[in-house]
Amino acid sequence: MVRNAGYFILFVVALIGCDSNEKPVYPVYPVKGTVKYSDGKPLTDGWIEFTSMAGETKGRNSNSKIDKDGNFEMETFARGKGAYAGPVVAVISEPASEFDPETGGVKNSNVKVLEKYKNYETSGLKYEIEKKENSINIIIDRK
Repeated sequence: MVRNAGYFILFVVALIGCDSNEKPVYPVYPVKGTVKYSDGKPLTDGWIEFTSMAGETKGRNSNSKIDKDGNFEMETFARGKGAYAGPVVAVISEPASEFDPETGGVKNSNVKVLEKYKNYETSGLKYEIEKKENSINIIIDRK
């Protein structure tokens, strides 16, 4: 009886190791950069997001907060800092509105991004992420 239990445990362990739903793991590569307006001044707040257009990772995203100097460092939800290799399309958005405790209303940011940069189909922001450290400097229009 004990010997049969041992075979049963071995069988269960083997089944657990053969999970057919396991998805392949794709590496990400460091991506840092800046977002500036065409007049050279930085976008001082907001978000940037890349969507991979590469075969195996198509549709997977990475994103970053844009700091007061226009700097960003891409990060993925599942894989940590970086972005997937291959072609990507970027969108840029304004910072989210914040609650203003003094007035009880909403604080709107004075940072503005043109509508075209908020949509993957119209942003025109296309880049190639290489299998190494990447530096991308993005220039956007104000008007």
